Amino acid sequence: MGEKDSNFFPADARLEMVLGLVEIVASSGNRIEIAKISQDLQTDVDRILPVVEAAEKLEFIKVVDGECEVTETGLKALSSRSNDQKKVIRDKIVYLEPFATALRLAEERPEGFTAEDVAERLSGVRGGNIYVEDPEKLHQLLVEWLLYTEMLDYDGDNRRFKKFT
Repeated sequence: MGEKDSNFFPADARLEMVLGLVEIVASSGNRIEIAKISQDLQTDVDRILPVVEAAEKLEFIKVVDGECEVTETGLKALSSRSNDQKKVIRDKIVYLEPFATALRLAEERPEGFTAEDVAERLSGVRGGNIYVEDPEKLHQLLVEWLLYTEMLDYDGDNRRFKKFT
């Protein structure tokens, strides 16, 4: 998949899509070709690659020679109750951008911060421009993943994130 050493999470990867992909792989005998997933979902491979990359970065699947295989972590995420599933995801996303930067900003700025603040912080980092180019996509990514995992609070009126209380 993408750069193996990159810690940047795909901006297009939605939580339900990642968990859905892991479910598909698990229900296919824990191994299936990416092309077969694409065919079964009647979509272009290019549309599912960000989801595959995200699941791989979370260590929910591993990809070898175009085949996805569910990992122990992926099976744990699927079989866990909500709070345990959140913990499995939390344990992984703290090391991935843009989440790691957002969590640092939450510590540095108790008054809160915006997705634009995260984009600005990442703009000078190699690979960080994927979030600068579309701040709304970054905003949605942060809302979806960090609120689900209860890592940040969110003020929708002011579009500001704060440390979870």
